[in-house]
Amino acid sequence: MSTKKRLTTSAAAAAACMLLVQAAPANAAQTAQNPAGLRGGIVADGTGRGGGGSGSPSPSASDGAGADPAGPTAPGRPGSSSAGGSPTPSGDSFDLTVMATTDVHGHAYNWDYFRDQPYPQGRVRKLGMARAATIIENARKSKPKGSVLVVDNGDAIQGTPLTYVAAKRPQLLQGRTHPMAEAFNNVGYDAQALGNHEFNYGLDVLRSYGAQLKAPLLGANVVKAGTETPAFTPYTLIDRTIGGKRVKIGVVGLVTPGVRVWDRAVVDGKLEFRDPVVTAQKYVPQMKARGADVVVALVHSGLDAEGVAWNPALLQENVAGSVASKVNDVDVVVGGHSHVDIPSKVFRAPDGDPVLFTQPTYWAQSVSQVTLPLKANENGRGYKVSWPRTDTQIEALAQAKYADQVADSPTFAANKKLKADHEATVAYVNTVVAQSKERLTSATSHYEDTPILDFVGYVMADNVRRGLKGTKYEGLPVVAQTSPFSRTAVFPKGNVTIKDIAGLYVFDNTLGGVLVTGRELKDYLEHSARYFVQVPEGSTFDPSKVNAKYDGATRGIPDYNYDALTGLRYRIDVSKPVGSRIVGLSYPDGRPLGDGDKLILAVNNYRQNGGGGFPHMGGNARVVYDEQQEIRQLLIDYAQNAKTIDPAVFFERNWEVVTSSSAAPAPSASARPSDVAPSASAAPSRPASSGPADPSDAAPSGSPAPSASGAASSASNGASSDSKASSGSDALPSARGARGGEDSDGRQEARNPRRSADPVADRRRTFNQKLAATGLDARALALAGLLAAAAGWVAIRRRQASLRRRP
Repeated sequence: MSTKKRLTTSAAAAAACMLLVQAAPANAAQTAQNPAGLRGGIVADGTGRGGGGSGSPSPSASDGAGADPAGPTAPGRPGSSSAGGSPTPSGDSFDLTVMATTDVHGHAYNWDYFRDQPYPQGRVRKLGMARAATIIENARKSKPKGSVLVVDNGDAIQGTPLTYVAAKRPQLLQGRTHPMAEAFNNVGYDAQALGNHEFNYGLDVLRSYGAQLKAPLLGANVVKAGTETPAFTPYTLIDRTIGGKRVKIGVVGLVTPGVRVWDRAVVDGKLEFRDPVVTAQKYVPQMKARGADVVVALVHSGLDAEGVAWNPALLQENVAGSVASKVNDVDVVVGGHSHVDIPSKVFRAPDGDPVLFTQPTYWAQSVSQVTLPLKANENGRGYKVSWPRTDTQIEALAQAKYADQVADSPTFAANKKLKADHEATVAYVNTVVAQSKERLTSATSHYEDTPILDFVGYVMADNVRRGLKGTKYEGLPVVAQTSPFSRTAVFPKGNVTIKDIAGLYVFDNTLGGVLVTGRELKDYLEHSARYFVQVPEGSTFDPSKVNAKYDGATRGIPDYNYDALTGLRYRIDVSKPVGSRIVGLSYPDGRPLGDGDKLILAVNNYRQNGGGGFPHMGGNARVVYDEQQEIRQLLIDYAQNAKTIDPAVFFERNWEVVTSSSAAPAPSASARPSDVAPSASAAPSRPASSGPADPSDAAPSGSPAPSASGAASSASNGASSDSKASSGSDALPSARGARGGEDSDGRQEARNPRRSADPVADRRRTFNQKLAATGLDARALALAGLLAAAAGWVAIRRRQASLRRRP
């Protein structure tokens, strides 16, 4: 071969190797990475032990508050927090202990109703009210009599199949008492704040729950529409005698104003919500004037977003930090709603006094224990907190007590009504409703189109389409919005049960239809595409590059605030900046979607009402269909009527993530994720285990209400890992069978491949399959090729030099 030909051949080899590096899948180390996820979806809280209520039951939303906004002063209750076993304090100093839970979301027991087994260890700890009860009982035994105050910070009556059955199928349960009221009464709580999820099932359910709860249900910033009249008891005053010293504790409850958006259909025209900080500034002085020695603020709201200033006119979702820093005379702030674990943090009030903030983690995975040293006031009247000198010493006063360190409370486990309600719920969720022709999983639904998510979109669009028959909107194209609520949902091949469907659609959303234009849908998709982290153009797509952070948020965008659309074809180019990522938006037949084209978007009520901040929703939404049909139940109804769940009926691969706008055109409507090879610019490096995001992420502030199935997250939304059953699981009735787990790599089982319309993609797929069969790594092979080409180049240059030196 001539020198010129050798040079040409070596250059071609080097170029081919470079192309191979670009097109090759990620190496094994990359493949082993798990995608970043949120910590679970929104969730609930609850607990209780028998004993008299601390004050009269709070008025219902329809009844309004009583003449006294605080209700009667509540004495210590025999057999509850007043009971204790340690020595009586002596001298002028003594301690008051505050025990707090939040966002229990219906988790009375350490039980995963979707898998028919106790929760494991891992990102989701062992949890539940049965274990929280043990922590609280231990505190009561170790502290002086009357010195332990027990409070809950809301989101108690929504989040698991247990709470769903209580709200929607109460005839299946024993008696009339709500299971979470039974749980809180059993433990003996002294006060509970409203959470946003308390409103999910309507005011009648909330009213009934509040009447059954022995502790007052507090909501100071909720007023009757058009008035400033409290709709719930704003605060309560609790008298305690500790070692002969009489102490008065004021507890105020505040809920995030986001309820007015997320549950608009429930509260519109009936209730209004005021800013929590302004409301606290109103009621804390009243409590102090009525003799409160200590003030505890239960704020069902997360800490303020980083860099975002408090503005009362905006009715912001997360302002717990502002309550702590902008209201005088508050000693303790208990945070919630955002599903994060913050054992202790010190703020300073406007007057410079310390304020101790604590937020227990969700699902009763922990109980915050705050020890307040008290001493007599200088004038000899009443008491105050004797704060240590440094913030470090103050922080040490609050600790997190974790449920995985204790067993179930024998007293709680012995409650026959709760046990019967649990068993009835287990039986309900194990009802078989259909047969699935294939095993379907949601493990990769947050970054690729999957049949299981298209199942949701198909049912949503079909119901809206049928609902619009006979109206002027009949005949308009109907597309559907779907969100990857859970990364662990599975429809096994064969029997599909209610728990399988509830595990896929974990939120209690209802179905709506909104008139949109092509331009508005483009805006909508661009907003959704913020979910992905921007990557270099032409790079290999890494599924962990999701849950991007924006606007000073401390956590990434939760999975439930990412939407995919069925019924249109498009690509998401994550190499582009936010606002210009949607490429090739078109109808299934390939026609481009025009800006002025009119369509109907089938959408859940959370999104329709403005949840997630999507454009053209909320107050701007042109709602054309809203029959208040629960989407989860529509999925169950479809399965029961069809008897078979067949992806061939509803699955179309219509969207994909790419890293270059020059990639192949939008996917063919008939292609399936396992059939179409990714382009060189977007070959997904799949994680070895695409587990769900931890539920605490799944329920970031302002997240949608988890469904009867609980938050998955919730990426938004739930995450867990394997471990043996909890030590207290023997107290639970055994469930019928365990749900089959996912494949070891979290992916769908292989399907019969279909040819892609792209022959280049076919050749690339064939090459990658053959390469995988050799066990070689594509990047290593490419590097070896480059080294060989370089060595050839050096040899040729040496040969040329040698020839030039010859005479």
